[in-house]
Amino acid sequence: MASFVSELKRRNVLRVATTNALVSWILIEAGSVLLPTFGAAEWVFKAYVFIVAGGFFLALIVAWLFEATPDGVRLERDIDRSSYQPESHGNKFIIGLLVVALGISITFNFTGMRGDPLDLNDGVVYNSIAVLPFTSRSSIEENRFFADGIHDDILTRLAEIKSLRVISRTSVNEYRDTTRNLRQIGKDLGVSTIVEGAVQRSGDQVRITVQLIDAATDEHIWAKTYDEELTAESLFDVQSEISSQIATSLRAALTPEQEIRLATNPTNSLAAYAEYVAGRENFLQRKFETLVTAREKFERAIELDPNYAQAHAALAETVLVTLSNHRSLAQDEAFAIASTHIDEALRIDPEMPQAYAARGLLEMMQWERTRIGSGNVASAASFGKAIQLNPNLAEAYIWFASLRNAEGETEKSIDLLTTALTIDPLSRIPYVNLPSFLSAEGQNERTTELLLHATGIFPEWELPYSYLARHMQGLGRLDEALAWGQKGAVLSEDPMTGGILIGIYQDFGDDESIAAFMDAFPEDHPLYPVGKGYERYVKRDYAGALAEVRLIMDNPAVPTEIIYPLIVGAAILTDDFDLAYEYLLKGDPTLHDDAESTVDRFNIQSAVLLAYVEQQRHHPRAAASLLRQAEIVVRTLPRLGMSGYGIRDVQILALQGRPDAAIEALTQAIDAGFVSSQPYDGWPLDEDPTIDTIRSDPRFEALLHRIDQRLEEMRRNVDDARKTGDWSNLIKKAESV
Repeated sequence: MASFVSELKRRNVLRVATTNALVSWILIEAGSVLLPTFGAAEWVFKAYVFIVAGGFFLALIVAWLFEATPDGVRLERDIDRSSYQPESHGNKFIIGLLVVALGISITFNFTGMRGDPLDLNDGVVYNSIAVLPFTSRSSIEENRFFADGIHDDILTRLAEIKSLRVISRTSVNEYRDTTRNLRQIGKDLGVSTIVEGAVQRSGDQVRITVQLIDAATDEHIWAKTYDEELTAESLFDVQSEISSQIATSLRAALTPEQEIRLATNPTNSLAAYAEYVAGRENFLQRKFETLVTAREKFERAIELDPNYAQAHAALAETVLVTLSNHRSLAQDEAFAIASTHIDEALRIDPEMPQAYAARGLLEMMQWERTRIGSGNVASAASFGKAIQLNPNLAEAYIWFASLRNAEGETEKSIDLLTTALTIDPLSRIPYVNLPSFLSAEGQNERTTELLLHATGIFPEWELPYSYLARHMQGLGRLDEALAWGQKGAVLSEDPMTGGILIGIYQDFGDDESIAAFMDAFPEDHPLYPVGKGYERYVKRDYAGALAEVRLIMDNPAVPTEIIYPLIVGAAILTDDFDLAYEYLLKGDPTLHDDAESTVDRFNIQSAVLLAYVEQQRHHPRAAASLLRQAEIVVRTLPRLGMSGYGIRDVQILALQGRPDAAIEALTQAIDAGFVSSQPYDGWPLDEDPTIDTIRSDPRFEALLHRIDQRLEEMRRNVDDARKTGDWSNLIKKAESV
């Protein structure tokens, strides 16, 4: 072996290998940036890497067989080594190449030339397309929905062509009636081609004009006009032909299965089709009132055509999103409805991507109730199937990201959201989910920045405002939280939107605002029965709260994630520790057996409360085990923000009988901005029983005084804003950070 290495050195093979490795590195680094810049497809870069690698190995072979001498290039066997020694100047050349290679690598990787993974418009993707909303050449509103339906169906058909990247409807809808030129739109969305269309309907006749345009040159690639008698069959035949012609023009490879799906009609009922289109329009707005309307439209479409698979899948999706965002229907009822319609959609169309995505969402939500079993694995498989069938299905990536986040895989969840936004750059949900994921990583400033960005993009959507309110409350900036929360409540017809403000009102001693919220809550809302118990709870009548809640604790219409914490809190504060124990384990079954329980960031609050309850029930070993696990987990979490833990470490230390360490941790929390336990525990700091062991400490009293001073200052800010009606100063405080 030693003799072989010596021979490699003698023939200068090692020096050539080093030099060519550095040159190859430089070429690949440069190619990874420059080729995408010029729109090269992924296979072009792969071929480029193979060519560079081939050149490297060819150079080694040449170095073994030949050598450059003062007399020219000679075969190795013809060189007289007694009269010739290779020059050593190459060492300086190699060092120079190394410096160049490092410089290029640093430039590409640390100056942003590769692109920030969250920078969604960093270049045009080859074989990508945006189908702009079709223009309705009619003043009748019904015909606009008809044009939207044609647009939506063509988008759906194209999205299932795996060799195309198709921008989702949410994003292209932003360019309805736009005055921007097509080149700018192509650059905004990062696409190489754009489809424009128009629909003119007159009675039973319809004219559809469509044109495929090169976004870079504004030149027509293909165009055609269709004049048809309006029937479901003729309408879908035209849409199928348009989709096929676009695919052919872009040289997109179609499998036989994709050709069949392109030619399949989703329904034979124009009336059902119209209801479905109107439902999709309402669903995409993601507001409480529009989700209610969307559900009604999809149910009507199914009545008109029970075999309308898309309507079944859309109804399941709407019910699950309504449950997730607004809690306006019972969980078990929502799960049953969704499951029935997902099964029906897949019975009608076993290869329907949207149905698999909805099934993944259902399985994820069911698993998250207990986090026990393999529901997360089944959910991941359903999302994977949806993406396999349709790589352009943005919602599948978005929901998959939520699953990975629930599993603690934050980096994977961010990657999935980033992919979703390349398909649907103006999809709403990633703009609130991504900040919440980053908050869990302790990136609170970035979280604020992204939520503010979301309010700028979607100024009429209440959810970013509500998220900002939660985040500001978690940061201890209650006056700003109140300002943002009120903006969100004004924009929403969901009575639950303002619920986050109750904890702030309680910290400010504003009983009048609490009463006003309770009085305005509609009696027909599923959560109305909880209201009386919650009202007593915030007034510190815990026995009364428990009495009210006992009347509804077994009501399946009341979401368990809302009623269980109320029962646990009221039970603890009335010393009913057996009841608290029962409902803590109902809420978090993973904590059921001390020998097998695992504390993580999702159940740490319940784990600490359970430890306190176990101490009161005289089970010190179980309590000590839970506290040891919780102490490890809390070190990995951010203290403040919407995903913060507040003073969970103080609670753990106090329950462990370590008062000095608990006081020190509380001091650190207040220094960081902590002022309230409401966003973390749902009760005031002065009622928290887990820290009773430090309550009589003079240092604790001094720390409470600091908190009271901050609360008083923020209370004055709110009072001033209410008197003048001007909340802008509080809004600007967040925007200036």
